[in-house]
Amino acid sequence: MKADNRLHFGVPILEVQLQEVRDRAADIAQALLQLRATESGIQRSNQRGWHSADDLFNRPEPVYPWLSDVIFQIAGKLIRHAERLPDDEELLLSSLWANINDAGAWNAPHAHLPCEWSGVLYIDVNETPAESQSGIHDGDILFFDPIPVGAPYRPAATVAYTPKIGTLYVFPSYLLHMVAPHFDERPRISLAFNFRIARNLKQFAR
Repeated sequence: MKADNRLHFGVPILEVQLQEVRDRAADIAQALLQLRATESGIQRSNQRGWHSADDLFNRPEPVYPWLSDVIFQIAGKLIRHAERLPDDEELLLSSLWANINDAGAWNAPHAHLPCEWSGVLYIDVNETPAESQSGIHDGDILFFDPIPVGAPYRPAATVAYTPKIGTLYVFPSYLLHMVAPHFDERPRISLAFNFRIARNLKQFAR
């Protein structure tokens, strides 16, 4: 598995392309659109977009256990590598949900604490967005510098990524991020998830 560590602001933002997800993207997108048609969703950071319940790994349709396993295996390897954890360190996929953004929808700045690691997997996005003078394209994911001292000390306050179908990003849950609005006719579809490091949940005095 070839992964890139972007290391913006001194924070690891890990990226990998999953061909197996890209190969099944049309079927996954159809399943998620059907789910949206039957469930009203919940409100989190989504602005005009649809956010599913956060326990997709419990759904019985075959696509969801398959997605859960892909995310658990690949993101788990990235997290263990970033944390320098042993291969048998227990990780927990604590939440998994879908985001479907129609034209004009976006996600407000947010973080995923108290989880340790989070990520997003892209199922259907515009891979060739229009050029942007600002450097931010429609539907980009933006990450914010967690140390907001500003120029001239740390001049880049944000960094924007333009994903492709099958792109997986993994990053620390404290890292503030948002999704820029897009204006394509086709919905922008992604999955987001959180991980916990099991031993952190067991280290309490009382």
